[in-house]
Parts: sequence; C-alpha cells; structure tokens
Amino acid sequence: MSIIKEDSNDNQFLTFYVAGEIYALSVLNIKEILEYSIVTKVPLMNKCISGITNIRGNVIPVIDLGIRLSITDTHTINKRTSIIVIKKEDETQNFHVGLIVDEVNKVYEIFTKEQESAPAFGSQIRKDFIDYIGKVDGEFIPILNPEELINIEELSQVNYEKDI
Repeated sequence: MSIIKEDSNDNQFLTFYVAGEIYALSVLNIKEILEYSIVTKVPLMNKCISGITNIRGNVIPVIDLGIRLSITDTHTINKRTSIIVIKKEDETQNFHVGLIVDEVNKVYEIFTKEQESAPAFGSQIRKDFIDYIGKVDGEFIPILNPEELINIEELSQVNYEKDI
C-alpha cells in the first residue's frame, strides 16, 4: 500500500492499465492505492459498481473502471489488480470512491505543454471521461476526468437487469 502525498505537483499523473490500455489520473485526485480486497456486491446497483469495501472502518463504493469506461464487460481479478481510491471534496460533497484497475504502473510528470485536448472522435471511451491526452516518451496517454468518472447522478441509476 502506498499513499500519495497531498503536496504533489499539479503535473504528476499516476498511470495504470485497464483492459490492456494505459490511462492516467492526477495524483491530486488520489487518496491512496490498495491491493484488491474483498468487495461486497450490493443488489440493484449500476453495472459498473462492483460493490462496497471497508477501508480502515470506512465503507466506500467500488467502481470497475473497465466497465465504467465501456471497454470490457467483466473483470478478471489477479495479483496485480488494485483499487485506486479517489477523493471528491468540494463545498457540496465529500466522499471517496475506489476504482478497480488491472495494474498500477508509475507516476509521470506531464507538463501542460505535453497535454492536448481529447479528440472529438476516434476514442473507444466517452469523450467526457477524458480531460486531456498526455504525451510521455512519444506515447499518448488519456488523462481521465475524475469528476465524470464518479458522476453521482449517472452512477445512481438503478440497474434492474438480473445476472443470469
């Protein structure tokens, strides 16, 4: 388990893999990174919400990022599977959400001059989920928008489909 410090630079981004693709989040949005642990299913939740987990006495919802991004229908848990805990703190809301990812990679510095707007087409995920495209060593990495990933109104929609 590692904790990302609050005084991290605005240009630091944690990279991770989901369904074989690399993505990034600003370290300023990340509370901590955990090994995958028990996630308890909750009935009638949105399909991308795997359930809830207990982190040091706090119960938080856990989102399967592959399903949320619509790039996979299921998630295979292995020894590298991790939960990235992101925080949402503003004047109206204050909570944490876990994101299941296949593997955490490393932190890169991606300066503003190395960031471009997300293309209007050509991406396999929704454009509103991408803040920017960062360029690292000639590779393009989508920098995800945590506000849209954990959009409470959208995630609160009940899933009435039953698993067969």
